[in-house]
Amino acid sequence: MTNNDIGKILLVDDQPANLKVLSESLRHEDWITLVAPDGESALAQIDYAKPDLVLLDVLMPGIDGFETCKRLKSNPETAAIPVIFMTALSDIFDKVKGFEIGAVDYITKPFQQEEVIARVKLHLRLHHLSQKLSHKVEEQAETEA
Repeated sequence: MTNNDIGKILLVDDQPANLKVLSESLRHEDWITLVAPDGESALAQIDYAKPDLVLLDVLMPGIDGFETCKRLKSNPETAAIPVIFMTALSDIFDKVKGFEIGAVDYITKPFQQEEVIARVKLHLRLHHLSQKLSHKVEEQAETEA
């Protein structure tokens, strides 16, 4: 699988410098990047852009990353989109909370670009394989019906 196979990533962070660095790093890997400065903007973009993965800051004005993730996961149309939290919060309670509401991973700031890229590659690949498996199961069910 090449990065272009499933490479639309939504970056959500209220810090423009973080958005710039992440966007440049991910574009270097030939992924399409979309950006949102807050949770409300992210949810609006997700509805029409349908990204393959969301990198989501936790601490933001308005609705925070946890609430944004909850809303994303409660919508059947977007529930399968992998969410990776990025935050300065390193308390185990916050990490567990993120996983409990549906995040697939957690990156602590300050982040290393190489780590972000490695985790994005992993979760895009897992998402792609999960989608393929779901399609095969649906095809099999239709064949047996």
